[in-house]
Amino acid sequence: MTTPFVELQTPKNLDIISDVCFMDNTDQHRLLVSNWNSEILLFSCDSLLHEHQPPHLQPINTFTTPDIPLCLLYDNKQNVSPLVGLLDGSIRELDFENGKLGDNIGDAVDDNNEIDSGINNLKNVNISGQNSSSIVASSFNGKLQLIDTRQSQRQQQKLSPQTFHNQRKIFTMDTSDQYLILGLQNNIIEIYDFKNLHHPLETRQVGLKYQIKDLKSFPDNQGFALSTIDGRVSMEYFNPDPQFQLQNRFTFKCHRHPDPNPESAGDLVYPVNSLDFNHEYGTLFTAGSDGYVCLWDCKKRKRMRQYPRFLSAENEPESIVKLKINRQDNLMVVATSDDNYKRRRRLSESENSKTPSRVYVKQLAENECKPKS
Repeated sequence: MTTPFVELQTPKNLDIISDVCFMDNTDQHRLLVSNWNSEILLFSCDSLLHEHQPPHLQPINTFTTPDIPLCLLYDNKQNVSPLVGLLDGSIRELDFENGKLGDNIGDAVDDNNEIDSGINNLKNVNISGQNSSSIVASSFNGKLQLIDTRQSQRQQQKLSPQTFHNQRKIFTMDTSDQYLILGLQNNIIEIYDFKNLHHPLETRQVGLKYQIKDLKSFPDNQGFALSTIDGRVSMEYFNPDPQFQLQNRFTFKCHRHPDPNPESAGDLVYPVNSLDFNHEYGTLFTAGSDGYVCLWDCKKRKRMRQYPRFLSAENEPESIVKLKINRQDNLMVVATSDDNYKRRRRLSESENSKTPSRVYVKQLAENECKPKS
């Protein structure tokens, strides 16, 4: 039996959520939520895992950032502070002791190109067989930074980030135990070996018509999933052999629903905004602007579960902008935000009319993500 989603208590009129991140501490499951109001909310989700303990739903701390926080990162293996990438192009550590943000650990901020140089992705570098202490950061304008996160190393050796420049805009990215995968404009995928970030191992034109929305590496590091704004998910593999690709690569439609308009014979198609995998079983979660979270058995190419729809007070679907599974596979966070600004049709609709963002957390049962035998 699955448990229901629990809504966390967030500030009134919470702005659009840019990212969510579990800290996965061994003694306390902490959750970070960033939003466009230059805030990062810190929650403790530990009580949600104890049936007889009243849940603690309020944020335990709020960080104010000097600019809009676009992405968050935490790696428990390296035991470093969480990192946040800001619109101004800086990358800063969260200083819990003093309740503020630390100094920029990335490249110098370009004040003349703020939006394009904003940090939109932060990922860990987990090279197989190595105890890596590096992260990789991307900007909208195609800039990549490889940064050593060890503060003592930076102070002693005055290490500067290694920078690389891509000719295309970077929309999304992820890392495996060997590769860096970039999702670029015009639906171009570039795959890099971390030994050489100057030139891609492979440039792949994926057979998808519309813009890439999210990208996640498989837990077994054999490939990656990517989603688009037109309700499609493609399962891609690193193995370049044409026969292997023919047998294994596939694309499926999702987050589509029959149009209630009797004059329409088509479907309403929604963006697939966020993807994440169950680490143990490799099953895939998808989250869309239709307000649904779905769980997929990728090997059988079947949907295992569709969770109840997230609806607003006006009974309208809430657009799910972020979904994340923690490292222990026992918690899932879902963040919804009003993205009508992307498709506003009536002049009477103002910015002040948008629905506040919401954050929901669910305890995942032990076998909830396990494929049926």
